[in-house]
Amino acid sequence: MLIIEDGTGKTNAESYASAADLVMYAVKFGVTIPADEPAQEALLRRSALTMDGMIWKGRKMDSDQALAWPRRGVELDCQIKPDNYLPARIQYGQMALAAEIHTDDIDPVEKRKGAITLERVEGTVTREYATISNTSGRLLPAAPDRPSATQFADYLQKQGLFAVRA
Repeated sequence: MLIIEDGTGKTNAESYASAADLVMYAVKFGVTIPADEPAQEALLRRSALTMDGMIWKGRKMDSDQALAWPRRGVELDCQIKPDNYLPARIQYGQMALAAEIHTDDIDPVEKRKGAITLERVEGTVTREYATISNTSGRLLPAAPDRPSATQFADYLQKQGLFAVRA
């Protein structure tokens, strides 16, 4: 049975969404997920672990809580959110991430094709694809757009260089 975080900072929470939530999300957004509940729950656990590796705004509400959310000191739209604030986009983002992970599972890197680099039409069509580099040994994204990244955008710490107007 999947233990769901409810905003209290549970020490044994495994997910922000239930398998039933994931099924409803998949129907709404037309994404593919495993058919059986244990596999759905495993996918949600994997996505929650991936989320724990992200650098979020604020800090954990309690150092003993199992997951990254809820958090203290999260500023959004010039307001500090309550310590037990658990944004709906964290739950939706987890479900989007779970669907993305499943897509990566069922579409192995070695079967993916890169961008078309050559196309010739002379009676028959010849199409050549770029080689996808995978020297890191990590899976590459299955799709160019990642809905989870959009859901998480306001809650992640910004890193890197930023242009500043003078």
